[in-house]
Amino acid sequence: MNGAKLPGAIWLVRADNVRALDPAPALRGWEQQQQSRLLTRKTISDRLSLVRRFAAFTGTYPWDWTPEDVEAYFSGPLSCGEVVWSTVRGQQGDLEMFRAFITDPRYGWAAACLEEFGRFPVQVCHDWRGPP
Repeated sequence: MNGAKLPGAIWLVRADNVRALDPAPALRGWEQQQQSRLLTRKTISDRLSLVRRFAAFTGTYPWDWTPEDVEAYFSGPLSCGEVVWSTVRGQQGDLEMFRAFITDPRYGWAAACLEEFGRFPVQVCHDWRGPP
């Protein structure tokens, strides 16, 4: 196993007898990874909350998210003036970090998705520069 002791690796947070790929262990894994990087509890909590809200918005698992989901999620609040672009950029960065975690081969999530579903997660947030 590559990266066997990395905090957040799939084999550390998912039971061996579980075949369905529940996203909850991925979130626990990402939480452990962030804790190992000595991030504050509030930072971690805010990031996890965003990922949960985004998942509820899409109604799909993280491995099925698309760039279009990101655009739809953020376009409404921006167009209504509910949030400012800097907040959106920060939240997009947080989603990008979560996606980087589940697509990083060292943690095993992408390989598990490929095995379970025949596809793997990809990055859905891209580096948009400056205000809209």
